[in-house]
Amino acid sequence: MCLVIDTIQLGEIEGIHHGTYREKMWWWNNRGYTPAGVEAWNCTRAIDLLESRPEVDPKRIGVTGRSGGGAYSWWLAAIDERIQAAIPVAGITNLQNHVVDGCVSGHCDCMYMVNTYRWDFPIVAALVAPRPLLISNTDRDSIFPLDGVVDVHAKVRKIYELYGADEKLGLQITSGPHQDTQELRIHAFRWLNRHLRGDESLIEMAATKLFEPDQLKVFDQLPEDERVTTIHETSVPTATLDGEPDTPEKWATAAKDWKEQLRTKTFAAWPKETASPELNVVSQVQHGDAQVTFAEYSSQTPYRLPLIVCRPIQDSTNDPKAEQAGKNNQVDVVVLDQARWERVASGLAVVAPERFAGAQPDAEVWKRLTSIGRTTVWVAPRGVGPTEWSRDERDRTHIRRRFMLLGQTAAGMQIFDVVSALKALNNQHNKLAVSGPWNLKGSGDAAFLALHASLWSDSIVELQLTDLPASNRESPDLLNVSRIVDLPQLVQMATGQVSTVVIDGITK
Repeated sequence: MCLVIDTIQLGEIEGIHHGTYREKMWWWNNRGYTPAGVEAWNCTRAIDLLESRPEVDPKRIGVTGRSGGGAYSWWLAAIDERIQAAIPVAGITNLQNHVVDGCVSGHCDCMYMVNTYRWDFPIVAALVAPRPLLISNTDRDSIFPLDGVVDVHAKVRKIYELYGADEKLGLQITSGPHQDTQELRIHAFRWLNRHLRGDESLIEMAATKLFEPDQLKVFDQLPEDERVTTIHETSVPTATLDGEPDTPEKWATAAKDWKEQLRTKTFAAWPKETASPELNVVSQVQHGDAQVTFAEYSSQTPYRLPLIVCRPIQDSTNDPKAEQAGKNNQVDVVVLDQARWERVASGLAVVAPERFAGAQPDAEVWKRLTSIGRTTVWVAPRGVGPTEWSRDERDRTHIRRRFMLLGQTAAGMQIFDVVSALKALNNQHNKLAVSGPWNLKGSGDAAFLALHASLWSDSIVELQLTDLPASNRESPDLLNVSRIVDLPQLVQMATGQVSTVVIDGITK
């Protein structure tokens, strides 16, 4: 008996598999949502249905599928021990292939778990042990390369050996591209017969097409109450903040809990090093009444990120603006996104054209940058300015998708870069001839980065945010954050961490 499952992307009731791949639904990462989760749930419910049938032996249920079906075969076999034999075909390879070799660009979101715990795929495969598992693939599959498939098998074999179940793990490699072939099917039939029926006889009937697609249609008219089309909105709930803390003591307790959840579910991929990042001064130039210091700091290998200091040089006996600056010796630390980097670069190109060869020098911008009369530090996290990844939209999409496969997001690591910059400023400010206290500032997406960074630094006295997004959904993506807390609560947390929080000119 065979039950064939509709996928939510290609079935009669159509949902979405391409949220981050094509639809720019980056909030899926915020929610901790993947369509793979829905497909896995549907598969477990399919077993519930099979078990209810009198003609089904619930002790002899197996699963197989190819490509997306191969992936769902993995998820089902891993999470549901009622599966007694599995043959995932072209459904798994290692992170090396996906992230480094770029196979991620060939896969929609249904292929991937939300990798909160930063697993490589052999760990998923090992969850099937010691039940019978046949890893099956062709040798010229461009999106499941042979080297990665063999690597997964080799690592999982060690787990089966620990169980003394070597004979229950198989590897089948046949000739062909990413395509369903007769060889793949026949071996799958034999594996199911062997482990579900104890039947070692040869397969006598070829794997031929028995039905046309129209014959498999179920609905004459789609149900009005179907949930598939919008399942990404409801499958994973957001944090419930009913009964929000109503006293300072309750807020402190809640904030501590939220921060711990953020540390373990959202920023768990941050490097564990606690030492201050290395900071080196590259060059220094004086122009008019300002001195600019160009430095770099090492946030995370291989990134060396720019940290630029602009310090006024003025005679306080003749300049009232300098006298006021002396009264307010705080330093502005400004987080830049790409648009604001380009604006700052056009001003700095006036004083250091060789460092900003691609920027058009703009004297008016330079004048505005130095008009506040106090020291400013500009921080450009990874992916901004000199480390900008790409301007090709497709490339940028798949770079962002790689981060999630590593249990990160691009924005999450940019926040780490800002925290690292503050740590470098605190511990090595003498190299730059500046000292705090620090005012952390950002606008738009950079305001979002600054807000989160403020929760992880004890050296900020004022947080100034402009055009902060209204919620997580409108913000850069952070893994699982919407399951923990939303932006209004984060702002409240910041007010308990920083002396003064100013949003769009209003002090909170």
